[in-house]
Amino acid sequence: MTRHKMTGQIVEKEIPLVSGGKIREMTLSNGYLTLVVHDFGARCHKIFTPDRNGVFENILLSRDEPDSYAVDGGYYGLICGPVAGRIAGAAYDDLRFEANENGNLLHSGEKSWERQFWTMCPFQTENSVGVTLTLEDEISGFLGPIKATVTYELIKNQLKVFLTALSKKDTVFNPAFHPYFNLSADHENTLNHLLTVPADRLVEVDSENIPTGFLTELSKSSYDLRRARSISDIQKQLPDGLDNCFVYPENLTEKTLTLYSPNSGRKLSCQTDRQAVVIYTATHPEQNSTIAGKRMTPNRGIAIEFQELPDMVHHPEWGSIALPANTEKTFCSSYTFSTE
Repeated sequence: MTRHKMTGQIVEKEIPLVSGGKIREMTLSNGYLTLVVHDFGARCHKIFTPDRNGVFENILLSRDEPDSYAVDGGYYGLICGPVAGRIAGAAYDDLRFEANENGNLLHSGEKSWERQFWTMCPFQTENSVGVTLTLEDEISGFLGPIKATVTYELIKNQLKVFLTALSKKDTVFNPAFHPYFNLSADHENTLNHLLTVPADRLVEVDSENIPTGFLTELSKSSYDLRRARSISDIQKQLPDGLDNCFVYPENLTEKTLTLYSPNSGRKLSCQTDRQAVVIYTATHPEQNSTIAGKRMTPNRGIAIEFQELPDMVHHPEWGSIALPANTEKTFCSSYTFSTE
């Protein structure tokens, strides 16, 4: 493996598409982390972090071929919005959407934020380097138009992700950053990764992954992640792995998640202001994506999606994802990388 010395810089390039047009790519480095971002889908394409020996490697999964991004069924590194997760029946109130999964709406459908080009603008301050992406969404089918902003900011060994929206009409807003992490830098699968989440409840779902309206207590269950557990240990009890929404206690002051790779020594410590986190171990992933020259395989990455509870438009007892007209709302999640 090659050792790289990271220096603070911003590098831009264009990636031509066979179908015509181009994707704009921006690489940001600050000496601790390197981040690669694309304007299509506001995609976080790569994150380079050091292992315990100081070797910088990419710890994100993302499709190799930019021409395939428009049909990315794995949602690798994308910003899903305006509403992440599923909406039952692809409808709420008087709005009707084109269903894209079993009669339901998944990640806002085929004209969602992850299927659109964003405008990118880099910035650099005394303590950080980052990029802000903006989008005026008029085609997703959600009431608006919605002005969306995504900011990726590197502050030493931390990545902060800000998701902001402002709408001209009353609408809804529950976006999610959808990265797949493999802290071994894809040298092995994630079965030995250790996962800790201080959630106390789980969103119960039906056979189509639509919430039933019940929240299940995690105490003494196979889903309890309040102590560190390996993915392999979890799959001994849950052979299909995880594809679940974990709900943080309402009175929890620090909503966190920790992922650790014993072999590489890389540790990811997350903190969020969101209500919940969807964790997907990709035990039965889509297999149409080519990642680092190889087809996607089971347990190759772990998707960590901070968000409000799914299908909340049909479950007001859980809260609200309403975005009143002319009222700006921002969510923030941070990802701190270290080694042990």
